[in-house]
Amino acid sequence: MTEFLLGLNQAVWFAVFGAFAIKLLELSELHKIPKIERPDLKDWLYWVPFMILPILGGGLAHMYISSNTILNPIIAVNVGVSAPLILRAMAQANPLESTIVNTPDDA
Repeated sequence: MTEFLLGLNQAVWFAVFGAFAIKLLELSELHKIPKIERPDLKDWLYWVPFMILPILGGGLAHMYISSNTILNPIIAVNVGVSAPLILRAMAQANPLESTIVNTPDDA
């Protein structure tokens, strides 16, 4: 396991950092939310995204690298930050769904 982690491309680690950083940014903004609306930080489910999102970000960066895409550090961080949005958009895209939009003649 240690060899695998040490063998990951540097861009993967930048993407992991980007995904983790966005969660830390969300955490740092909690002081702006009224106390009654703040999440329960003792609930372990609150912390799950802090583990899942960096894995998704690093995994997506690894897929880019495996596809022979060169990721410089800033692009790798951007991939990590936007990984949830990219993956959600990919999951919602339906290539079999018709994209023809019919508009009225007077539009």
